[in-house]
Amino acid sequence: MPFTFVLFLLLVAGIVLIGLALTGAGSRDRSHEAPPRLPGHDVIEKRKKRENPEA
Repeated sequence: MPFTFVLFLLLVAGIVLIGLALTGAGSRDRSHEAPPRLPGHDVIEKRKKRENPEA
């Protein structure tokens, strides 16, 4: 195979893979799940518990 043809196929494959990644094809729908809890994001909740421990 000519080198330019192989390069063209690689370019097309790369564009297709980027398109799939951007559209999210094949990924599971997680919109019904709660967002992940990241470190440091519960500072406001901790402060509320300190101010009003009975709530």
